[in-house]
Amino acid sequence: MPIIKYCIILLNVPRLLLHLVVYFLYKSRIDPDVRANLEHAQISCGKTIGFLYLLVFDKPFRNLFYWRVGKAKYLIWYWLLPHPCFTLATDMKVGPGFVCIHPFSTIVNAESIGKNFTVRNNVTIGNNARGMRPTFGKNVSVNANAVVIGPITIGDNVIIGAGAVVTKSIPDNCIVVGNPAFILKENGVTVKRKL
Repeated sequence: MPIIKYCIILLNVPRLLLHLVVYFLYKSRIDPDVRANLEHAQISCGKTIGFLYLLVFDKPFRNLFYWRVGKAKYLIWYWLLPHPCFTLATDMKVGPGFVCIHPFSTIVNAESIGKNFTVRNNVTIGNNARGMRPTFGKNVSVNANAVVIGPITIGDNVIIGAGAVVTKSIPDNCIVVGNPAFILKENGVTVKRKL
């Protein structure tokens, strides 16, 4: 990390003190997300400095942090405002290693999400007209402008391509693209099969 960014982090420490206290209280919940987001940003530093780096320079990470700490966020978010266009449903179950890549205009409202989940910009994950939401396995990536809705199951190791509209369940180890979505690859083999 460049020295100028270390200096900027140090200048921000007074307004981050309460964030650090909450971080240490919820460290086991937050550290996997810190690690995953630092890996994505290709930053190598300690977890505490990395946490401060993400708070200062990665505004969407603040939303994830505030979501992880629950009601404790009301003590601290005045000092460092969350991203206004990135929404996480309060009643989801989310595994460790959540990465949000410039999630402008993104809504994540799932029943549950497994570990190592990645979401990008303009994504809508949500409920259908009956209020039923999707369930995600582990190692899932949802790319820009994708829509995933309804009481469906997204398997492990799935990539949902940009602009895909997913309303049916997806098996493990698939790459899904299109509107309506279809399986482009399954287990590394091109299949071009409907869901």
